[in-house]
Amino acid sequence: MAVAEELVHAPMTAAPLARAALVALLCLAAGPVGAADGFSLHAFFDGDRVSAGEIRTLGLFRERFTARFRGKATGAAIDLDERFAFQDGERLQRWHLVEQDGRVTGTVRTEDEAGTLQGPFPVTGRSAPDGARLAYRGIAPGGGRFALDFVHEITPRADGTVANRVRVSRFGVPLARARVTFAKSAAALQPHLSDP
Repeated sequence: MAVAEELVHAPMTAAPLARAALVALLCLAAGPVGAADGFSLHAFFDGDRVSAGEIRTLGLFRERFTARFRGKATGAAIDLDERFAFQDGERLQRWHLVEQDGRVTGTVRTEDEAGTLQGPFPVTGRSAPDGARLAYRGIAPGGGRFALDFVHEITPRADGTVANRVRVSRFGVPLARARVTFAKSAAALQPHLSDP
């Protein structure tokens, strides 16, 4: 702030112009405000969160859903309960993730069609200031016993919400895609309800 004030009040000679150019370049290189902290699964999901999304199966069937999250961060780990609300009822996914040095490891357990938690299924991925990528082979919430491959591409947005794009496949054949918005409050989620 002091550097910015100095630049505003200094006469525009060659030296201050050079300093102003240098400050502008450093600001551009640093990225948006807050980027130094960057995105973290651990930080974002610690506490109560909400989401809304839509899944498209085989490009033909669409289903909207919502979810409530309760996360507890301890050290580099986060334990996260995700309670989905689908048209046919609620389903639970229970995550245990460790985010360290750009790597994400952990497990996910998923409630099947009978309401029994299946797994744990191993989760691997990466985390960076611009988002995270998680992959695992498991079952869909409310699904049967067939293992599917899930890839989550998680990207923070400027408004403080987080986009999650999920690809679901089996033997490399795409079966479904989901678009989800995560938010820290129902009010923050509201603008994304029509287009997650």
